[in-house]
Amino acid sequence: MFDLNGWLLQQTGARSVGNVTLVQELWSGYGELLRIQLRDGPIESVILKKVVPPRQEHESSSDQRKRHSYLVERHWYQGGARKCDERCRVAACLGVELDGESSYLLLEDLQQSGFHPDRNPSQSRIRSGLRWLADFHVRFLEEIPEGLWEQGSYWHLETRRAEWQRMPPGPLKTYAEQLDTALKLSRFKTLLHGDPKPANFCWDSQDLAAAVDFQYVGAGCGIRDVALFVDRGMGPERCRESEEHWLNFYFQNLQVALEQTGKAHLFESLQADWRPRFCVAWSDYARFYQGWAGRSSLDSYSQELLDRALTFIRAR
Repeated sequence: MFDLNGWLLQQTGARSVGNVTLVQELWSGYGELLRIQLRDGPIESVILKKVVPPRQEHESSSDQRKRHSYLVERHWYQGGARKCDERCRVAACLGVELDGESSYLLLEDLQQSGFHPDRNPSQSRIRSGLRWLADFHVRFLEEIPEGLWEQGSYWHLETRRAEWQRMPPGPLKTYAEQLDTALKLSRFKTLLHGDPKPANFCWDSQDLAAAVDFQYVGAGCGIRDVALFVDRGMGPERCRESEEHWLNFYFQNLQVALEQTGKAHLFESLQADWRPRFCVAWSDYARFYQGWAGRSSLDSYSQELLDRALTFIRAR
């Protein structure tokens, strides 16, 4: 039988385990995220992602997707995450253990390193989140680690057919395949975080960003991450007012990151490929959300972006 406490002490060098606090339960009863205090060791606390898939008589496509997402996340922290530095900060992986169908992912407690969540980030923190994405996308440009999703992002069409079926008739549903294809045909592939909402970022006192939750990390067009981050960080109305500003900021930081890695010659082509696909990426997420949330109409800004996206795909 797996000795969790013994494993924790072995991985961290602590002498004993202190208080255990529930940070949050995992989606659909798949386990829990815990903060564990440690005594008499080099680390004061750690985060434990304890995944215990519920028993199912018949496993749905949703269950299969969730199970695979935890496998992907373990691969990420044991591999690709090690290539990240302070410019695209992630938690250090302290250990991985499997016990039957259960798994244990032991991570650095970013809170102990000065990073804290903020679900309503300031403009300064939105900037640092976009800067994080730019550095992350350049770090893995055309260098996708193995063992991750072939297509990053949790909402892409191939794994969201049930949501598509629930959509009301309309152009968003009719052109779902073409929107998905337009993103897949991007010339430049990088690694996507896959779920870069503000709730999956933390910030320190200097507003530097760190990211968590890599269950849907995988290959794709980087503008997918940008569209979700600004959508969930500001909402449609604020995005409408400042779309050009935030896209300019992202691509300026992308250019800096390319220059720092000896890839400056790629910038013009990369921007020309990704930037026009912002409206496509936004519409692609709106397609998922409409089916998932059961909404029958789009807000006016999303409708504008869908119109632009349809113009884009018809011109190809």
